[in-house]
Amino acid sequence: MLHIGIDDTDSLDGGCTTWLITEIIAELSDFDLVAPPRLVRLNPNVPWKTRGNGSLALVFGEGIGSKQLIGEIENKKIYFYSNFKEKSFDKKNILERISKIVIKQSKKDSQPGIVISDTFLPEGLYWQGVRGIVSEEDLDPILSNCLTFGLRGSRGLFGAACALAWSGYHSHGRDLNFTWELIGYRDKNLWGTLRNISLETVSQVSKLEGVFSCNDPDGKVAMVPNSPCPVLWGFRGTDEQILVANFQKLGPEKPVRWFLYQTNQATDDHFCFSDTLDIVDGTSIWIDVKISSKIETIKGGHRFVQVEDFEGNEARCAVFEPSKNLRNIVDKLEIGDEITVCGSVNENTINIEKLRIISLIPRYSKPPNPLCSCGKRTHSSGKNTKYRCNSCGKKYERPSPIPELPNLELGWFEPPASSRRHLTKPIELMR
Repeated sequence: MLHIGIDDTDSLDGGCTTWLITEIIAELSDFDLVAPPRLVRLNPNVPWKTRGNGSLALVFGEGIGSKQLIGEIENKKIYFYSNFKEKSFDKKNILERISKIVIKQSKKDSQPGIVISDTFLPEGLYWQGVRGIVSEEDLDPILSNCLTFGLRGSRGLFGAACALAWSGYHSHGRDLNFTWELIGYRDKNLWGTLRNISLETVSQVSKLEGVFSCNDPDGKVAMVPNSPCPVLWGFRGTDEQILVANFQKLGPEKPVRWFLYQTNQATDDHFCFSDTLDIVDGTSIWIDVKISSKIETIKGGHRFVQVEDFEGNEARCAVFEPSKNLRNIVDKLEIGDEITVCGSVNENTINIEKLRIISLIPRYSKPPNPLCSCGKRTHSSGKNTKYRCNSCGKKYERPSPIPELPNLELGWFEPPASSRRHLTKPIELMR
C-alpha cells in the first residue's frame, strides 16, 4: 500500500486542504483508493495551528472485489476498495506529481508538508499529536523511512505524519472510534460569495439518525462555513450511508464535487483523564472537581470560576461568550457543587468545552422577616441577631432558611454546535 499524508496548505484567509486532497485524488486516478480518505484533527491548543487544525491521509493500492462510492469530482464517481493486493509504486514520481499541486495551490503563508510511507506510522505518534506537542526529536526517526516534501518551513510534516498514524480503531476505552464527514465543494466561480443553503434543508437533514453539528438550538446553521474557502458545507454523522443517501437534500446551491471522509471528529480524543488539577498549557483535561468560588462575570459576558480537585488543588475555569447558554448553567452553580470539567488549558486556565453536573449542594432561600404581634414587619439588627419590631420593640428568633429545589438538573451541558470544537463529542452522541 501507499500512504500519503498532507497538512498545512491553507491559511486563515482561505484555501482548504481537503479541496487539495480531491485534486490529488484526481491526479492519481491511475491508482485505486483502498480506504476512505481520513480527515484527522490534531491538538486544538497549539499556537501555530491551521484554521481547523486538520490533516489528511490517503491510502492507495490495487483494489480487488467490491467497491464503494466515496466521492464525485465534476460528475466522475470515485470509489474505494476494501480489499486489495500488493502493488509496487514509484514513490519518487508520485511525490513529484503531488508536490506540483501543493506548490501551485497552497497559500503563501502556509507551511505545507507531504509524507509518503509504505505503512501506517506508529499509533503513538497520533496520540502525541492530538493531546500534546510533537517535537522534531520525536518525528525525525519516524520519517527516516518515509519520503517527504515541505515548503516555507515544512511545519505541515508534523500533521501529515500524525494523520498517517491514526487508524481510527483505537480509542483508549472510549465508545466512539471515528465519525464521518461528507464535504461538498463549490464551483470555483462562487468562491468568496455568499453560500445559498436554506435553513429548511439544514433542519431537514439534521433530524436524520446519527447526524450531528448541523445547526444550533436556535436554528443558526453550523454546517456552513463563513470563510471564502471552497467548502459549501460539512455534513457530519456516525453512519456514512445516511450521509451519502441524503446530502443532495441540502440546497438550493449544489456541490460540484463531494467527498466522504473518515474522521476523528466528535471522539473526545484530545482529552486526558485526570484525578488532579496538575494542568499544563496546551493540553486538554477531563476531571471531576468542586466549585470553590462565586462565579465572576467580566466585560464581554465571559464567566470565570475557581474549582478544586479532591486533594484541594485549585485552578481557574472559563466559559467565554461564544458558549452562549452554557454560561447560564455556570451562573447557577454554587460553592460545593460537584461537576466534571472537559476543557483546554491556556494561561493556566481551563477553557470549558462541556461540563457535567454530578451533584448539587442543598439550596435555600431567605424567609420573609417575621411579622410582629402588633402587625408590623420586624427588621434584622445585624448578622446572627434576633429580629426586632421598630414599633413595639419586641424581638423574634431568626427563622430558618427555606429549602428549595435547585434550578438545575444533573447531567451534561455544552455550547451550541457553532461554538464547539471539532474533536469534542456532542452530548447527543454520549447517550
